[in-house]
Amino acid sequence: MALSFAMPIAADFTIRVFAMRAAENADGWGLAWYPDHSLALVKEALDWRGSQHSKFLESSAGLKSSIYLAHVRHRSTGGPPTYADTHPFERELAGCHFGFAHNGTINDYQELPLGRFRPLGGTDSERLFCHLLALIEARGAELKTVDVWTWMHETLQRLNERGTINCLLSDGRRLFCYHDLTAWKGLTYRQLRFAGGEERRFQNASVQLQVDSDVYNSGYVVATSPLSRCGWHSFVPGQMIVLEHGCLVHSSEATAECAL
Repeated sequence: MALSFAMPIAADFTIRVFAMRAAENADGWGLAWYPDHSLALVKEALDWRGSQHSKFLESSAGLKSSIYLAHVRHRSTGGPPTYADTHPFERELAGCHFGFAHNGTINDYQELPLGRFRPLGGTDSERLFCHLLALIEARGAELKTVDVWTWMHETLQRLNERGTINCLLSDGRRLFCYHDLTAWKGLTYRQLRFAGGEERRFQNASVQLQVDSDVYNSGYVVATSPLSRCGWHSFVPGQMIVLEHGCLVHSSEATAECAL
């Protein structure tokens, strides 16, 4: 799951969305957000219900960020669950703090070449992240133009030939969301607008989400499956969208729309 908004938005309960899914994704959970240009990260390699950090986050005065990344892990590679193997992952590149989360499995992932970025754990996901950062660094360009976004999309599609990829990547300003070529597990998004002082709640059989904003705000929520009956759009297999300051500024499949 991910959020991208024009202004920082309260997510006091956003992390609760995975509480009911922990039994089927019992190998770890994590939440990343940007209180400023740096990334804050809380994650644990265990079931949500046994977590002390989750209790702290639920009782905190409230997190505020324009971008959130959240993930619950059901491991398909690597050994016993560890902190190093738990999503989201983070690295610094060119003064930007990158966050990354992945659902899927990469075959022969040990063959992915690495630059100066090295995995701390043993997962295919972290190796994929380090490989992507090496490619971004080698290109020598910031992720801020349509040409670079098109290159990123083509790169992810090539990597997708190695397995299944649903992934979220952020540089602290933009949120890149990519859906697997085979439509593995699905990926959806919905636009939200707040007039100020509003609260929105969503839920389905396994997920609950509450967000609120005390100012006029607009943005998007991205989730594996819809959290309500209407307003959600399914990604086309192989599609990538780019969200920036609460606007859908680029899509590989359709004309981008700005929420403001």
